[in-house]
Amino acid sequence: MNSGKRGNQKRIPRRVDGIESKNKIKTAAIDLFSKSNFSDVSISQITKHAKMSTGAFYQYYINKDELFREILEEFFEDLNDNLKASNLKESALNYLEYAKKNQKLFKIVHLNEYLFEWIRNEYDGIFRNISEKFDLTDVGYFYFWSPLKFVVGFSDLIETEIVGEHFVDLLVSGIVLECPDVLIPEVFAFQPKKHVIEIDEKREHILANAETLFGTYGYEKTQVYDIAKASGIAVGTFYLYFKNKLELLHELVRWINKGLRYNVKLAVERCQKCNRLVQEIAGLYAFVQFFKMHSNMYRIVRESQTIDRDIAKEYYLSIYRPYVNALRKSVESGNLVLKGKYAHEEEINYLAIMLMSFGHYIGERYLLAGQMKGEKREVLEFFLKDLYEYICRGLGVK
Repeated sequence: MNSGKRGNQKRIPRRVDGIESKNKIKTAAIDLFSKSNFSDVSISQITKHAKMSTGAFYQYYINKDELFREILEEFFEDLNDNLKASNLKESALNYLEYAKKNQKLFKIVHLNEYLFEWIRNEYDGIFRNISEKFDLTDVGYFYFWSPLKFVVGFSDLIETEIVGEHFVDLLVSGIVLECPDVLIPEVFAFQPKKHVIEIDEKREHILANAETLFGTYGYEKTQVYDIAKASGIAVGTFYLYFKNKLELLHELVRWINKGLRYNVKLAVERCQKCNRLVQEIAGLYAFVQFFKMHSNMYRIVRESQTIDRDIAKEYYLSIYRPYVNALRKSVESGNLVLKGKYAHEEEINYLAIMLMSFGHYIGERYLLAGQMKGEKREVLEFFLKDLYEYICRGLGVK
C-alpha cells in the first residue's frame, strides 16, 4: 500500500455537513471493500457509490490506502473493546455476536488478510492478547480461536449455521468422549506423492505453467500472454482450452484440491486401524507436507479466495461435505465417540468445522508466515501432538 503525499490538502471535518460527507465516503468504501479486495476497488468507484466528487474524497483522505487503513484500524479497536469479558466463553460469544452485526467489516478482513500481512498480524494480535489474559498456551490459543475465526469467515461458504453457545461450550469442554493417548509414528512418516490425473497433455502443460506464474507473480500481475508464452503456445491456442484467465484459475484450484485430497487420503489410509482423530492428525501433517512441497499451490489457493467467491465456495464445500460424511461413518462404526451433549448431526458438523479450521490456520502458521523455514520437522510434530491433546480433551487439558 502506498503512503502518498497530500498531507497539506487533507482536512479534519468539524462541521456536521463535513462529518456527514466523510462518513458517506467511508460507508461507500466499506460496502465496496466487503465485495472486492483492496486492489479491485478504485477511488472513482468509491466516490460514485457515495454520490460525491473525486475532489471531495481528497479533502478527507490522502489516498485509498489511508481510507482503507482508517476503516480497519477503527474496526480492530472496536473489536478489541467488544471482546473484553470476565471469562473466555463470554469473550468468544461476544466475538460471534459482534461478527453478526458487522459482517461487512469481517468480509473486508477475510478478503484482504492474504494480501496484507499487517491485517493478519493486527487481527491475530487481538486474540493472542485475550488468550494471554486467560492463560492459554500458544497451542491452546490456536485450538480455541481457529474454529471461531473460521466460522466467522467461512461458514457462509460451507452453508452451515452454528448455535454459538453450543459451539463454544464444546470447544471448552471437548467434543469427543474418548481418545487413544498415543500418536503412532506412522502419523508423521508421510511423504507427498504426485497425483496423476487423466487430462489432455496440453491442458496440463498450461495449468502447470499457470501454477508457476500465479504462485510467483500473483494472479493479477500474470497475463494470458505470459501463460501462453511460458507454455510455448499462441494466445489464440490458450482460448481453445480456457474461456479466460478466471476459468483457468478455477480449474487450477480444482486440480490442486484433487492433489491435496489424494495425499490426505493416502496419509489417513496409513493409519487405517487407528482412532479417527489420530487419522485426522495424520491428515493435517500430510496437508502441511503437501503444500510445503508445492508452495506455489498454497499461494494460489489463498489468493483465489480473494478473487472469486464461487472458487472459494467450491473449494471449501468439496472438503467440508466429505469430512462430514467420513466423521458420520466413524461415529456409526464406533471408531469415534462424541460427547453427545447436543444433537448428533450438530456435533458432527462442529467437529468437521473444527478440523477444517485447523488445516486452514495451520497453513497460515507454517506456510504463509513461513514458520517452517529453517526449522526441523519435529517443530510441526510437537505442535500437532499438543493440538491432538486439546482436540481430545478441550481446554481442560492444561
